[in-house]
Amino acid sequence: MRTDTSFRMVAHVVVVVALTSSGLAGRGGTDTGEVSVTVHEPESRTPLPCRVWVTVGGQRVFNPVGESCIPYAKDRSFSCDGRFTINVPAGEAVIHVERGKEYLPVEKQIIVSQGQKIEVDIALKRWVNMAEEGWYSGDLHCHFGVGDLAVLKQLALADDVNFEPVSTLWNHQRSSLSDKVWPDWPTGPSVYADKTHLVTLRNEEIERIGGGPFESIGALLMFGLSRPVEMPLRNGRHPCDAVLGQFAKSNSPECVIDTDKPIWGQNVVGVALGLFDCVQVCHNHYHREATIPVGWGMAAPDIEDRNEDWDADELFWRTNLTYYRFLNCGFKLAATGGSAMGVMPVPLGYNRTYAKLNGPLTEANYLAAIRAGRTFATSGPILILTANGFDCGSEIQCSADTGKPIVVKARLRSSQPIDSLEVIHNGNVIEKVDLRSLRVTRAWEKSITLKLNPERSGWVAARAIFTAPDGHLRQAHTSPVYITVDAKPTASMRDAECMIRWIDRLVRVANKPGRYESDEHRDETLAMFKKAKQVYVKIARTATEHWQEDP
Repeated sequence: MRTDTSFRMVAHVVVVVALTSSGLAGRGGTDTGEVSVTVHEPESRTPLPCRVWVTVGGQRVFNPVGESCIPYAKDRSFSCDGRFTINVPAGEAVIHVERGKEYLPVEKQIIVSQGQKIEVDIALKRWVNMAEEGWYSGDLHCHFGVGDLAVLKQLALADDVNFEPVSTLWNHQRSSLSDKVWPDWPTGPSVYADKTHLVTLRNEEIERIGGGPFESIGALLMFGLSRPVEMPLRNGRHPCDAVLGQFAKSNSPECVIDTDKPIWGQNVVGVALGLFDCVQVCHNHYHREATIPVGWGMAAPDIEDRNEDWDADELFWRTNLTYYRFLNCGFKLAATGGSAMGVMPVPLGYNRTYAKLNGPLTEANYLAAIRAGRTFATSGPILILTANGFDCGSEIQCSADTGKPIVVKARLRSSQPIDSLEVIHNGNVIEKVDLRSLRVTRAWEKSITLKLNPERSGWVAARAIFTAPDGHLRQAHTSPVYITVDAKPTASMRDAECMIRWIDRLVRVANKPGRYESDEHRDETLAMFKKAKQVYVKIARTATEHWQEDP
């Protein structure tokens, strides 16, 4: 496993800057210098919105002068419109400037003298332009800047996130929910920061987490709601997430519901009942410099039917494995990413979703792309999958008798080192390229092309794995291309039985004394669990009937 901390390629420039003799009266004292920076693209002098921090003596400085910059203490950085002034302690300093995933970060070293003022010019170079290819980035988990449109627009531009659906409602933190209408901006629920960056408003998270294994309800992320979903009183356990999801879908048929992390307690129920559109495989427990382990009442590994050597990356492997189990049961779920800026120490879009749109960037087109599965999630590189030339989310019909293979291609582009590029078929790695010895340039590319002869219905996807500074794993992961062999349904008895064990554990938790305020609440919840269990029982039976799996 790679343990080096330089996991992103950074253009590093060392500059000793000539200093002028202007003082800093009232602007930071004589033990500091004032640094004024302009950031732009190489071919333009127009200021470019970006994210910045300054490192001095191993410590970050991220509180610039003026109102045009927005500090974010959790990430020890700030966003700006492309110009900023900051007071920096005298001595050597390094200015770090970045703009999302599609620009090469720059680190410029300067020398700051006491009481001096200097001006610095920094050019950020774009290494890939996904919007020109029809792919638009989004962050499906944002809590920062709620209620401040200027902040939200700057975040979208500075972190280069094309689609920013802020969680306007999060566990009823706004009193306006009682009106059962959205607190729209004067121009409506969507506002463009520019023609390729869109902020949307009608989004909500209902989060009921904590406790022992299987005790969390979950964290429903809902986007494009026509009507708010009412939060259970006092963060109650009734009704279950599936009831809230059903309300959202009945009132907002075009909305998107995301699992957040796939192993929240009741996700197994919502998936069975067809309420989820997507699964976050690049979620908010993955940060720049740290990884939050499994916990907070998520499903425990004792429901698995075999022991896994997960070691310190249990969360990573269980996130993927749970996603694969859902897919193996025949559910169509897009891969997504979200960061939870405002709660977690990450900028907007550290974990992000790329969606391929049919038409221009609008809320409706973006959510439609997610529902159709035309996505990939990433904490770093760009990864696109096709099968027989079809994008992810597509379905291919084939016959086992013809022997005509499906041509699968995974295209990886990156500006950082990557450990491996892999093709996954029905949860198993069928092709892997080790990239740890690859000599990395600022931007590079690697592809896998293979011929797949599927013997049973299922899916194929790709992932690119890399190592973060804390030594833990991160990834880019595509949504699947779905494959139907001989018109038979996708079904796996092994994976369905795992889900049945999961629901059985939920039933045991539900029957604990004091879990619900009344027998009626408990019985209503158990009825939903039973309905979901019947779905998995049917899937297991289907696997036996069509694919001859032994019961």
